[in-house]
Amino acid sequence: MNELGRKTFFWYRVYCAVLTVLYLLVAGMGIALAVFQPEVPDYRPQELLIMGAIYAVIGIFLFLVFAVALFLPPKPYNWIVGIVMMAIGMTSCCFLPFVIPLFIYWLKPETQAFFGRK
Repeated sequence: MNELGRKTFFWYRVYCAVLTVLYLLVAGMGIALAVFQPEVPDYRPQELLIMGAIYAVIGIFLFLVFAVALFLPPKPYNWIVGIVMMAIGMTSCCFLPFVIPLFIYWLKPETQAFFGRK
């Protein structure tokens, strides 16, 4: 196995782990918002319930997606999965400084060879 591919895969897994925790927190906050419905002057309780449910569903879904991606082995199909996971991260400007360099290394021939793509 080549060193560049191994290091890139390591940092990809770190990225997936961070987003797994982040989306678990989003799901937890959504559940808390729906259940406790704190007194917020601009929102009715029904609106808080709906917002909390939406956050919980999206958080649980993305938590599961990133948790699965975290444990996938370095196979050719996982190289494509990695691109999709990085595309999701690019929707947040907070993750762009991390995702862009990861994406650049992801596209290198050495990393693709690590995944058995070339």
